[in-house]
Amino acid sequence: MLGHLSIRDVSLALCLCTVVAAFVFGSTGLYLYDAVRRSTALQQEFYSTVRRMIVTIGIFVIPVVVYFLDARKRPLNNVEPYAFVWVGCYVVSLLFFVAGLAAFIRDAKREKKTGSSRFKR
Repeated sequence: MLGHLSIRDVSLALCLCTVVAAFVFGSTGLYLYDAVRRSTALQQEFYSTVRRMIVTIGIFVIPVVVYFLDARKRPLNNVEPYAFVWVGCYVVSLLFFVAGLAAFIRDAKREKKTGSSRFKR
């Protein structure tokens, strides 16, 4: 089954994952804006999640930039070995982003519900 997948299919699937993750992150940020604004600990966690999102999008864009800068303009169906490394790096980056986003949502909801932060000392 994997033999039928092209790099174009994988890129499209990863693009859709990135769009969904960005939408969830944006809507979560809007929903929890007041809780984040009041707590410095949540602000730090939010900014950490923003950095993870930037890294995830950056890793996704690398092959696009390489393709546009390549003078030979090879077709996308020509799968090269670095494509598998790129997909692996992207998936790991996306997993870190999702884990950070889940922790941010959990902590923000807890603080919103109780009014106290787990980060207070």
